[in-house]
Amino acid sequence: MTPKEYELLKGMGDCYRTCHADFEDTVEMVAGNRGLDPENVKQILSTLKARHGSDADYRALRERLPEDFPI
Repeated sequence: MTPKEYELLKGMGDCYRTCHADFEDTVEMVAGNRGLDPENVKQILSTLKARHGSDADYRALRERLPEDFPI
């Protein structure tokens, strides 16, 4: 996982823990904060899940988000 990817997933967890928003709103907030398009954020998250879904770092960050988040 690149530092940028790590920070994006960490940001998702930080945002969710602060606001407890649903997936779409969390993506919107993270995208806006990083100057990205929400669809781009979703694509990055999807790619992370596919490439790193079994990695310990990914799982630790992913556990900070609700199970129903599709990433």
